[in-house]
Amino acid sequence: MTTIVAFLFALLGGLIFGTSVPPCKWSGLSIVGLGLLLILNASPFRWHERFVFALVWGLSAAIPPIIVGIKTARIQSADYPNDFAEWLFAFQPFLLLATLVFAVCWVGGKLWLTGKWEGADWVFLIASLGVVAEWLTLFLPLPINLAVTQSRSLVASLAFFAGIWGVSWFVWFTAAAFAEMAIKQKLNWVTICCAVFFLIVPHLLLKWIHNQAPKWTLKVALVQNGDEDPLTLAAKVHDVELIVLPELALGQETPSMLKSLSELAKETKAKVVAGFEEPNLPSNSAVLITPYGKEVLRYRKIHLFGAERWRYKRGKEVRAWNELGIAICFDTVFPDVTRKLAKQGALLIAVPNHDPPVVGFLLHHLHAAFLSIRAIENLVGIVKADSFGLSQVVAPDGKIVAEAPLGKTTVLIADATIYPPLRDFSSRPLTPYTLFGDWFVVLCAIMVASLLVWRMKFL
Repeated sequence: MTTIVAFLFALLGGLIFGTSVPPCKWSGLSIVGLGLLLILNASPFRWHERFVFALVWGLSAAIPPIIVGIKTARIQSADYPNDFAEWLFAFQPFLLLATLVFAVCWVGGKLWLTGKWEGADWVFLIASLGVVAEWLTLFLPLPINLAVTQSRSLVASLAFFAGIWGVSWFVWFTAAAFAEMAIKQKLNWVTICCAVFFLIVPHLLLKWIHNQAPKWTLKVALVQNGDEDPLTLAAKVHDVELIVLPELALGQETPSMLKSLSELAKETKAKVVAGFEEPNLPSNSAVLITPYGKEVLRYRKIHLFGAERWRYKRGKEVRAWNELGIAICFDTVFPDVTRKLAKQGALLIAVPNHDPPVVGFLLHHLHAAFLSIRAIENLVGIVKADSFGLSQVVAPDGKIVAEAPLGKTTVLIADATIYPPLRDFSSRPLTPYTLFGDWFVVLCAIMVASLLVWRMKFL
């Protein structure tokens, strides 16, 4: 493969992969797009050439979601910043994506060129290595998960067992299987059968659980306030059980602000979750107020985003109150907060949110993709109130029950579904992922080590 052909492969692969990235919805094409980059790396290029190809692949992957995001925003007459800095900010996740896929594909390509790796062994190694690499990005300012391309597909059901890592594993696995069969021009029935099994069985099981589980509905109101006063909008709400206001919606904490929040709860006879800034710590916080006007839960954001790391102190405690838990914005990009809340018995997670408006509201779409997976991981309902768009109600099976438009001041009212505790349990039944956490990442690390040792020892 010549350098020009490889460049075109990277460009084409990135564009195809990008059609699976939210707000694009062609989730199956992520396999082909990533597979083309793996095929490219099976040729003897130098490491810096491979990095350039991965960079081209990652940046071209940004083009389809940005185009669709801009089109969606224009259809909804939603305004967004359009200066050079915002364009750079929109491309940032894809630069990190390019670095991630470069590392995995470079290793995969080098191993393939030894002539000792082929078939199911190579495919399982790539998939497992990809998951381990994604887990390591939890230590970066912005985690990267290929699973977001599957948030509304059948594959998302894998999160019930293995968390977001199982969903990403499927993308890596099927892409590697596609690349291996394309290079050898021969079907590999072992990998095909594995892919079909992991596509169908978890989906059927999750669907069965959803159909069999008892359900409660909770009428919620999500205040998407834009530039208007959120308390004024919330005061117009009637006959709901929970009102959620966005992240930092109330500004700095003051006695009068807390009094207004308490009066709102009493007047509407609803529980209220609202975000604000605690100036003394300082911290990005949210409270839960009962219909009687009493504060029963205060949560401080644990995973701080961007410049927040220099402005606020990181929260330390995750605590649910009865069936309700709170996570703030960027917390839902990481699996730990939602999982801990579910383990404490939370059935519904309220998320005060504020995604920075960038070109085409791209970060809004990418962040929203995590919520379906978080819901499936722990079988919890999620209600997110954002300042400027895509406030959402998500069911425990990951389906979007209701969604507010972009850039519009509105109050989204909908029924949130939750799975109550079963009679045979003293508390709510927990998913394998809620119980055991990132066990699948450990399994993938063991798989990588075992395959490498086995190949070096016996081949």
